[in-house]
Amino acid sequence: MAVNIVMPQAGQDLEVGTVIEWLKHEGDPVAKGEPVVQIQTEKITLDLEAPIEGVLLRILVPDGAETPILSVIGIVGAAGEVVP
Repeated sequence: MAVNIVMPQAGQDLEVGTVIEWLKHEGDPVAKGEPVVQIQTEKITLDLEAPIEGVLLRILVPDGAETPILSVIGIVGAAGEVVP
């Protein structure tokens, strides 16, 4: 079952965050807890970890792009799993 990677809310009044760099590519295997993407908000820069073991199925927000807080930026799931 696919699980979303979400831009975290790193502060009460923040509205957007930026994907700095994807550390994995679509199709790459990932371990639960392994860093997959580096993000930045006005207050912090951090690595987001894979929520489950599997494969990075989809990157929805590319490197350098700004996106709303709590939006889905990527999807991790089982190898061969189809996501919309």
